[in-house]
Amino acid sequence: MPSFWSYITNEKYAIGCTGQTVYVYDASGNELARFKDLTYAYTPMFCPGQNIFVVKSTDGRLAVYSLDEMRLIQKLRYSKTDAGQDDGFCFSRDGKYFYNIERHIPGYNSCLSIYETSGLQRIQQLFLSEPALELDHIECDADSGELFVLGYMRDETGVFDYGFAAALEQERLTRVTKIAFDEYSHIQGYKRLELMGFTQKAKRWSIFHYSGYDMEQLGHVKLSDLICKEESP
Repeated sequence: MPSFWSYITNEKYAIGCTGQTVYVYDASGNELARFKDLTYAYTPMFCPGQNIFVVKSTDGRLAVYSLDEMRLIQKLRYSKTDAGQDDGFCFSRDGKYFYNIERHIPGYNSCLSIYETSGLQRIQQLFLSEPALELDHIECDADSGELFVLGYMRDETGVFDYGFAAALEQERLTRVTKIAFDEYSHIQGYKRLELMGFTQKAKRWSIFHYSGYDMEQLGHVKLSDLICKEESP
């Protein structure tokens, strides 16, 4: 089996990404398909409620594949900037919407785009005009269906001021909870490994490897557990 940057599974399939090739396996490990539609393709995700999956590349492209027909459904270039597009993404709990953290011009400026999963039509783009706000990760709580984000704010000099976890509600960030730099870096590193399925290759290039952290001690982190339950007065 190839050396994968990412490898994720559900009850029926496994998907592995090498960067240049996307492999699909059945639950017994038999190869069902391989795709070469993207370069720098490192992170896949299954869509809940639909037999499809999406792959995000770091050069600003998305590809959607059918698991029923084992074929490419659609490919989209969502950004033309050279900035590395390695931030988080997720589906809504019902699979109808796809949320993608993106970088446009200027490349250090992040935003959140919301797409209808069917057809990948972008219906909204949030926070593009807020250069002090930097988004890193977004996830959907499987139990509540709520959306939560991880990011940080820049100070007046443009460098890290404070990290935060927050809920995304009605197009704005609510229940913003500040996080100190060390904790923020730890959570950011964990969430990137989580997206990639904690493969050995991803671990070797993670911040934990270079800091000498024992990755056997990594505990599960949910963004919903980090934030305050009510909006501050």
